[in-house]
Amino acid sequence: QRYRLNLKEVAAMLKSKHQDKFLLLNLSERRHDITRLNPKVHDFGWPDLHAPPLDKICAICKAMETWLTSDPQHVVVLHCKGNKGKTGVIIAAYMHYSKISAGADQALSTLAMRKFCEDKVSSSLQPSQNRYI
Repeated sequence: QRYRLNLKEVAAMLKSKHQDKFLLLNLSERRHDITRLNPKVHDFGWPDLHAPPLDKICAICKAMETWLTSDPQHVVVLHCKGNKGKTGVIIAAYMHYSKISAGADQALSTLAMRKFCEDKVSSSLQPSQNRYI
């Protein structure tokens, strides 16, 4: 009940702040309540407490890059109901991916993402997830 209420609040905030310029990537198992939040949800879930398959990491990073580079106002929202480990793995993977494919103008964004990972996510990672990073 509380989760659904929070989900509605987040949906309202995203729509008011970003209109249709946000991409929602679901890292949890497929969830129909998330699809109601935004019909353009991309489901990329994998089992909890496991490292994701490499092809899934590549697909997520490519989806993020495609969306973010198509419009400077685009934002990506990662959803994961559970621990922060999945989110941390994807953020770290995208940091590496964007470092390979991006220019020096993204250095500040990379630094902010790294700080977020160190402060909020790293303690939640499972050993198998940490090896990916």
